[in-house]
Amino acid sequence: MPDKDTIIDTVQDGQAARLIRHNVEDELMAREEDIITELVNAYRADVLTNDKLRGSIGELAGIRRFREGLESKIRRGVMASEAQLGVD
Repeated sequence: MPDKDTIIDTVQDGQAARLIRHNVEDELMAREEDIITELVNAYRADVLTNDKLRGSIGELAGIRRFREGLESKIRRGVMASEAQLGVD
């Protein structure tokens, strides 16, 4: 079992990640919507290039990876908190 300092650090990291997620979630969702709208508009205008498509997919993947990292930290923090409290 990890020592108390490690558990406290994990819980604090989870809480910080939760605050960050709360502060940026609306902006991330808006950016995803903008990217998709740009792609659809470029497709409809018949100006969608391979570079634009690849760049947009990369940007969406980056946003998703950022979100998954936050969620992972939040889960680890909750699990550490529960372990500290003895909750199953």
